[in-house]
Order: sequence, then C-alpha cells, then structure tokens
Amino acid sequence: MKNKSADGLRGLAALSVTLTHFIAAFLPWLLFHNYGELFPRHEGGGTAAEFFGSPLMTLFYNGHFAVLIFFVLSGYVLTLPYFSRTNAVDALQRRLWARYLRLNLPIIAAIGLAYLAYRFGLMHNDAAALLSGSVKWLGSFYPPGLNGVGAIHEATFGAIVLGSASFLPPLWTLKVEFIGSLYILLFYLAKPTGRIWTPMLLASALLYAIHGADSIYYYAIFAGSALHCLSVKGKTAYVLLAVGLYLGAYQHFRVMYGFLPNPMVWDIKTTYNLIGAICLCAAVLSGTGRDILASRPVQFLGRISFSIYLLHFIVLCSLSSWLYVRLPRDASFIAVQLLVYVGACIGAACIFERYIDRPAINLSRRFTAFISSDIVHRVPEPDKTTVDDLTTGKRHNTPAGK
Repeated sequence: MKNKSADGLRGLAALSVTLTHFIAAFLPWLLFHNYGELFPRHEGGGTAAEFFGSPLMTLFYNGHFAVLIFFVLSGYVLTLPYFSRTNAVDALQRRLWARYLRLNLPIIAAIGLAYLAYRFGLMHNDAAALLSGSVKWLGSFYPPGLNGVGAIHEATFGAIVLGSASFLPPLWTLKVEFIGSLYILLFYLAKPTGRIWTPMLLASALLYAIHGADSIYYYAIFAGSALHCLSVKGKTAYVLLAVGLYLGAYQHFRVMYGFLPNPMVWDIKTTYNLIGAICLCAAVLSGTGRDILASRPVQFLGRISFSIYLLHFIVLCSLSSWLYVRLPRDASFIAVQLLVYVGACIGAACIFERYIDRPAINLSRRFTAFISSDIVHRVPEPDKTTVDDLTTGKRHNTPAGK
C-alpha cells in the first residue's frame, strides 16, 4: 500500500540534498558549523551570515539529515508487506531479487552521463572552487585521470557494492541503500515469526562487528522497519516532530547542543541526525503534515526524487559551476544561479524518471516475476511421503511463501 506521506517526505529530502550541495559549492561558510573541517568560517562574520548559517535555516539544507531520512524511509517502505499481509514471504522475496536492477539500472545511466560530461570537459568545479573557497569539498571532485574503465567498474558494481563514487560522489549512500536493503529483507525472511526485538538486537551487534562506525547507517534502515511497531497518537506526534527537527538541525560549536553527550562510538552529528530522522519519520508516518506532504507539488518531487538525487551533482559541477565562474558573484546573481540550478535539476530529473527510472522499475518487476515463476515451475510435486509428513507438520516441501 502506497504511503503518500513517505513519498512526499522523500521528495523534500531530495530537494534538501540538492540545496545542500549548492550551498557547499558556492556559499561554503554557511556550513562551517555543520562541517568545520571542510568549510571555512565566514570572514568578518556578519549578521546575515550568522542567520543563514543558523540551525533554523540549515534545516532546509542539511543534506546529511536528509540522507538519514532516506534510509529510515527505505526500511519502513521495504518491510511494508511484512506488517500488512498475512503471508508476505513472496513479496519480500520479490523485493530482494529486484533490488539490484531497480537501483543500479538508473545508476548505470547516471554514471554514463557523468562520464560523458567529464570526458568532454564540461566539469568546471575546479575553477569554481578556487573562487568560492570550497577547495576541500568542491575542488576535490573529478580529478585528472578518470577513465572509461573506472566508469564501467563503478556502474556495474563498484558504486552499489563497494561505495566507489568517483563519477557521482553522492553514490556512497547507494551502497548503504543496496546492502542495507538486502540485510533488512533477509532479516525479515529469516527471523522467527512473532519475534522482532531480540533478533534485531542480535542483528545490530553483527552489523557493528562488520561495519564498525558505519553501522549507524544500517541501523537507520532497521529503525525504519521498527516504526511499524510504533503507535503514535495525538500530542506525542508533535513532540516527536519537534525533537526530530531540533536534532536534525544539529551543529557543532552551538550552545543549544553543547549539553548532548558524545556517543564516541559513532560520529556525533550523524548520531543525533539519525535520532532526529527517526523521530521525524515517526511523526510523519503517523499522519502529521499529511495535507502538505500529499499535495501535488510535493508528490511530484517524491516521484522524481531518485532521479534528482542521481543527476543534481552533474548539473552542479557543470552548468552551475560554469555560470558561477562567468557571472558576478554577488547575492542577486547567486540567487539567479540557484533558480537555474534547481530548474535544470528538476527538468533533467523529469526526463530521466520517464525514460530511465520508470522503465528500470518495470524491468525489475518483470525479472522478479520471471524468477518467481521459474522457481514455482521447477519445484517437483510432493510425493506421498512428503504429503504425509506435511499432514503431521514434520516437513515442509512446498515453494517458499506458499
């Protein structure tokens, strides 16, 4: 069953990531309190710089918070069949088999576009970084020496399995999305019926043993699935919304967050952003803000969210960087560039969603239908002994999920 609130929130999160990268590229000092090691403090300070770099404003462009929202929503949506059907094994198996094609076919196309832009000299991020001061971030992408072999490696499995992201830096998240989705689907297929918390604690320990500090991203997906077990009503939803926004806006060096303990095991910003994402999603999925999230503009963003996520970095490092180098760099021109950037991202995403993303979804569904049909047809008819054992409950020799 489709959840419009989840779709709408995903669309707003994709827009937030898109805005975050524009700010990081051309107004990097606004992110000093979010990532002090990457971005410079604004020279001379100033009321405007302090206001637009405040926690209240960075809620609109805190891309890390948005990414964690993606992960939480993925866990929730992927496990919907388990919590909404009497027998969901078949649906979970189909999602498991479809996952690579559903995610990686659009990734292949996006990496291909990024490679072509790089190959034909359309990436201007180096020159823009020297002017904006985002040398450690914007200037670190698309170095000399990238080639077609590397693009093929990342397009086939390097990005989605290993997290390689030379051609599309945001793809590090798709490794978490892909591997995490396999984890969560296998978990719900394998765990004992009627038991969730003890198996989830054991799975969490295993995830930490495998991934260390990065385990927190996989915890986000598991936490999203656990939201099905949470009933949020009345004022509790608004409390969770407020806590989610407060922690989602977490910044270093701010008095309002100074009392929060450092978890030590995981990055402090990621930890509190994740707690905020869980609280926000719990509130939204209970119906808070449904009218806004179900509105046509927000649902439109939700539909093209994956396409925006895959394409916006190409637009940023090509068209937007080219404009930044050639136009005056005062506030009015930056605002115009932002509008052009967002418009180009949305326009490109609409085309990509129609001709790449939507066909990828359909192809993945046909593939899983073929696999499921093939499995069913290959299972032999049970012999008399098997039937007798089934009657007594001693043996199960029927297709999975039947």
